[in-house]
Amino acid sequence: MQNILVTGGAGFIGCNFVRLMLAQYHDYKIVVFDKLTYAGRLENLHGLAEQYGDRYAFMQ
Repeated sequence: MQNILVTGGAGFIGCNFVRLMLAQYHDYKIVVFDKLTYAGRLENLHGLAEQYGDRYAFMQ
């Protein structure tokens, strides 16, 4: 399993990229790193932990 770090993953473009990667690449683990400032919203990543389990992680 490959680990992919996505910075800014809670923003509009980042969250859509993360969803695409998790849906299409089943052998990838995605770690999202976001400071959650003006554009980053944790709500954009809602449901990913439940849907993808240990293939998804969030760090602030």
